[in-house]
Amino acid sequence: MTRILELLIAMVLVAVIAIAVGLVLPSHRYVSFTTETNRPLPVVFDLLDGFSRFKDWNALHNLDPKATFAVLGSPESGQGARVDYASTIPQLGNGSWQVAEAVPGEKIVYTLENSDYGSNKRMTFKFKRVGNQKLSVEITESYDVDYGFNLFGRYAGLYVSRSVGDTMKTSLANLSALLATVPKFDYTQLSVAPKVVSLPAENLLTAPTTAKRANDLVESAMQAQEKWLHQVIDHNGLEATGPIRIVTTNFGADTYEFDVAIPVRKIGQTTTASPPQLAVNLEGPVQYLQTKPTRGITTTYSGHMAQLPTIREAMKAWGVTHGEDTDAHPYESYNKGIAAAFTTDGDFTLFWPVKAQGSK
Repeated sequence: MTRILELLIAMVLVAVIAIAVGLVLPSHRYVSFTTETNRPLPVVFDLLDGFSRFKDWNALHNLDPKATFAVLGSPESGQGARVDYASTIPQLGNGSWQVAEAVPGEKIVYTLENSDYGSNKRMTFKFKRVGNQKLSVEITESYDVDYGFNLFGRYAGLYVSRSVGDTMKTSLANLSALLATVPKFDYTQLSVAPKVVSLPAENLLTAPTTAKRANDLVESAMQAQEKWLHQVIDHNGLEATGPIRIVTTNFGADTYEFDVAIPVRKIGQTTTASPPQLAVNLEGPVQYLQTKPTRGITTTYSGHMAQLPTIREAMKAWGVTHGEDTDAHPYESYNKGIAAAFTTDGDFTLFWPVKAQGSK
């Protein structure tokens, strides 16, 4: 009986000491980590301002590759944007991230809902231009949590630099790797912001060619193939349904490989969403194909065609940042024709097809 009484007293003393220690432990915890990237600040901000690439950088996907993510409602980015996740792993369970504050070029604050101890859980990303020319970006990810008088939470806070900190380190490593795949171009400098549009099925006549990367040689090659295309159009009773376009197949250091193409239909035929295939007698280098409906990134540009490669890379950067993976080959409609394209009077509509959503 005496030993039982001593055991009870010891347990009470331990409980009292545990409570006393718990009361002096911090009721708030903060942990932060930093990484750096040489990608433009607008690219970094946009990548984190929404959830289209969330599972590509957030460590939740590392912890459970089978976890599901659902972006809810509107908006899809900026304040109010939210993603819910669900995992069968007990340590993760269900939860959500929601953008509580987004200050362009400065910071993004998320509120977190999960099964971890604490309340008012916030994950903040702050951005700072660094380097001699301020071209790099320092990214600081920090986590704040309040435990109040929850003693279990206060004790859990002793290990937050590992329990949460390790996932933060993984997230930053993922983010750095993802940013490395983004072309180093600031798409916010484009005169017209890129967007995704539907691209209909079309009948195309194409003429592939290669030219040395000299403007006069490229222009001459384009005009030579254009003549072949118009010859086939005239001999087959066809008409163009849009301006001539250039499809880039390989933009090399010394040579430029491309297709000159014109969308066509039979004279007098109505353009439809599913155009019938054409019977075409081909000549010279001309080929015929029918494209399938798809989606693509688009923007416009006015000026000399020499700037088109830079704009294409900026479009690709926009696509990666906004969860759209480019597919096939980019192309431009030369709205004023080939000759004007080699002057400052050129006018272009650029397109880059993207992969179907959900595909790799």
